[in-house]
Amino acid sequence: MTLVGRQIGRYRILEQLGSGGMSVVYKGLDTALDREVAVKVLHPHLAGRDESRRRLAREAKAVARLHHPNILEVFDFSAADAQNAYIVTEYIRGRTLRQYLDEGGIDPPEIAAMIIHELAAALAHAHEEGVIHRDLKPENVMVREDGVLKLMDFGIAKLLETEERMTVTGTLVGSPAHMAPEIIEGLEAGPEADVFSLGIMLYAFVTGRLPFTASNTTATLKRILDGTYEDPRRRVASLSDELAEIIARCLQRDRHHRYPSAGGLRDALADYLTGLGFPRVNEELASFFADPPSYKKAARQRIVTVLLERSEHLLAEKRTPRALASLNQVLALDAQNTRALALLDGLNRAKRRKLWIKRGIQSGVALVVLAVLGTGGYFLLSSEPDTGEPARPEAPPPDPPTRPTNPVPTPPESPTAPQAADPGLNTPLQPPTPLPVPTEEEPSDDAATHKKPVVRPEPRIEAPRPSKVRTSILVRPYGAVQVDNEAPSPQPLAQHDLELTPGQHTVTVRCEWCEDAVETINVVPGTENVFRLRAQLKPSKLSFDYQPAEAQVRVGEERRTARESQERPFDIRSPRGPASFQHRVEYEVSHPGYRTEKRVVMVEPGKPITLRGSLVAE
Repeated sequence: MTLVGRQIGRYRILEQLGSGGMSVVYKGLDTALDREVAVKVLHPHLAGRDESRRRLAREAKAVARLHHPNILEVFDFSAADAQNAYIVTEYIRGRTLRQYLDEGGIDPPEIAAMIIHELAAALAHAHEEGVIHRDLKPENVMVREDGVLKLMDFGIAKLLETEERMTVTGTLVGSPAHMAPEIIEGLEAGPEADVFSLGIMLYAFVTGRLPFTASNTTATLKRILDGTYEDPRRRVASLSDELAEIIARCLQRDRHHRYPSAGGLRDALADYLTGLGFPRVNEELASFFADPPSYKKAARQRIVTVLLERSEHLLAEKRTPRALASLNQVLALDAQNTRALALLDGLNRAKRRKLWIKRGIQSGVALVVLAVLGTGGYFLLSSEPDTGEPARPEAPPPDPPTRPTNPVPTPPESPTAPQAADPGLNTPLQPPTPLPVPTEEEPSDDAATHKKPVVRPEPRIEAPRPSKVRTSILVRPYGAVQVDNEAPSPQPLAQHDLELTPGQHTVTVRCEWCEDAVETINVVPGTENVFRLRAQLKPSKLSFDYQPAEAQVRVGEERRTARESQERPFDIRSPRGPASFQHRVEYEVSHPGYRTEKRVVMVEPGKPITLRGSLVAE
């Protein structure tokens, strides 16, 4: 039975927006505040149970504490004695993420990473507040008209018992292909379950298909429990190894091997995207949803440019395997890229040149061995065992016709080598006695009595120079680095691979929106030297243009009126090393006789922001 045209509490139902196994969603009008809202009304079979109502109230209160730009805000929920059980949220003009996916794929994979980054950021805030979503899927994500993602239906999955989740056909809860293994096994869902579902969405966005699919629900659940799926790189050549590893960690069968919360996934994606030149994910997504075809084309070109520069840098450092991986990704995005093809051709020429040199050396060694064996074989046949008897006096040998005029010279006699003999004449051949070579330290003088003692200088031992150690400096979100008094790096990056001498070094992190941050690192040979440094973003100025002007504004522990904030703005300092160039700030505006307003704003480093609004009278 439809509720369109009826009044539920102070909400007038205007039209039906959608329905599912647990609820029907309507567009409504808040008659008290004169604003559009969304009203989610539970089906009667759930609303008629006291336990369901209690859970609805408990979950609604928990979600109402969440204030994040990517989370659908909860305004109100039904009283325990109300005829209908419902939740009232902000109304979003836009479409679901599922509708966008049905219209076309997401390519390149980095766009999918941006979407999951925003959802992970929202979930990270929820996880910090102790709220688990439990039912993540594209249908529960709205894309607002301005390209902002809004995550819906927090906590509603907990309204059903485990048995019901498996049996309610078409329910919003228990979407089999998106379930984490622990939920299937009936265990309590934690943050890792949401991470698993985000991994499934990322896999699906990149490849166009779910990792765990089968002909029926039971078989699908079994595949999830088995934890086997196809490597996404087999379907998408442009998928980088780094992004594939992030997906693999999200989809670990053992939840302890995943990211412990959505915050870890958010940070991993932020580092990856920043390294490719996409630090402001929310702005990138706004451009993407405004004009997907144009943005996809531009994004590919930007990624190709960064990967080519990275490939050349890796080749200069002799890190050929990683350079090849980057070049393969370039050619997957742009198969005819002349710069990438030239680099690969140069690598092939160098490989062939090394092969020719190697073969030449092998041939030369073989010839030397054959020559040595040929010469040595002659003398081996010409020698007789040493009997220990004194050598007989040398006799002039006869001159038979068969003896060569110029016999092959023998090598100098060694203390342990037997004397060589002519087998045909049975007469030992005495090698010539080598003459001493005159040197400046030992002048040639036959008279032993005239020899002077030689004073040899002590050998000069130089201290070994310390060899340099490969060192990686990871900067969050990104920046240029200067090591000691050396020249700073030419580009601000998320990862800098350097060769440094062992010992302590002073590293200064800089960027356009950062204050200089100085860190000390200790490079130790024989270990993995990876240092994670955090940039210090510049502070922002936050002021309020609100009515009434004497309304009290609270930001953190600071309070002042809206009028005072325009003369003396709040000084907002971003945390050290954020995942992106945005900082979430909660604020509260209140005044006697008016409804208190609690909201969240995302500030950018060094950028002044003025918020404008009016409080609603009670």
